[in-house]
Amino acid sequence: MSKPSHLALARPHTFALMCAALLLIGTALGVTSPAQAAEDAALARGADLCAQVGNQAGFPRNDRLVRAVAIGLAESSCNPAASHRNGGSHRCRGGSIDRGLWQINGCSHPEVSASCAYQARCNAKAAYRISAHGTNFRPWATYGGGQYRRFLAPARAAVNRLART
Repeated sequence: MSKPSHLALARPHTFALMCAALLLIGTALGVTSPAQAAEDAALARGADLCAQVGNQAGFPRNDRLVRAVAIGLAESSCNPAASHRNGGSHRCRGGSIDRGLWQINGCSHPEVSASCAYQARCNAKAAYRISAHGTNFRPWATYGGGQYRRFLAPARAAVNRLART
């Protein structure tokens, strides 16, 4: 039985290092994977929807709309069909459901029907009213917790695309 050559032992390690280097180079150059590109496109579509209906609801095309879109992205990925069931609380003993683009809570806002909450334009109008015309976003947990901030860039891009139309 012959000994494996030194070169043969180094190949798997060399191959792994080359793959890691290519991955780092691709990341540095901004090359994205097909999965990442699809995720980015879905995020942009959602942001565009929130920007469009948010603007139609009354949010002005400025930082108020950008913030509203970022909150919509953080809350639901701007998916009008999104819902989230919450456990019971002191205000909503039987639990509640957050609904639609801006996750309007059915217990906190019973004036917003389920059919309205899952319809993009109606949900945007409710969010505009709840936010005091875009001046108070404290009712949204993703605002208070700061999660919306990571969506500011795609939100701003969507508002900029809207401004061109």
